[in-house]
Amino acid sequence: MTDSEATQAKTALRSKIRAARKSKQEGHFCEDEHDEHLVMFLADQNVRKIAAYIALDDEPCTDLLLDVCEQVGIQVLVPRVVKDDLEWAIFNWDELSEGEFGILEPTGPAEPLQVDAVLVPALAVDAAGNRLGKGRGFYDRALAELESRVPIIALVHDEEVFEEIPHEAHDLKVDYVACCSGVHKLD
Repeated sequence: MTDSEATQAKTALRSKIRAARKSKQEGHFCEDEHDEHLVMFLADQNVRKIAAYIALDDEPCTDLLLDVCEQVGIQVLVPRVVKDDLEWAIFNWDELSEGEFGILEPTGPAEPLQVDAVLVPALAVDAAGNRLGKGRGFYDRALAELESRVPIIALVHDEEVFEEIPHEAHDLKVDYVACCSGVHKLD
């Protein structure tokens, strides 16, 4: 598949998944199960600091995860958009403001992305660890700077895990997928 064909296929898949999320088809109502699986995974990995994000309404919710991390002493960094890149700051519900894309963003000072694990949003993930994002490349650029040993976990609904999805050379892979059925290692 050429890059042009992959780009077209990614655009079509994004549209399909966005429509499914908008219609809230069955499978999008697992409540906080994915967060519970993530908390157990992070505890098993002895994670003390993560990079995560504040989910949008059509994404699997991260509220419980953010709250539990705060309660058990796991420090959380969340991103804010600065031009064409992501900048990270310590998460605090009381220190957020609406950012450029209508996403809640931290207002505190920037922090280096030095973490034990990274949780990223995704529209889809495949068995090989390819992640389909929203198409602007923010996370691909941010994650390119990470140490290779830091596990990257994509959060999706169960039906958004595929055997194979279209991808391009610049798309960074994820190591795990978290969904209602659990946290699963990818190839």
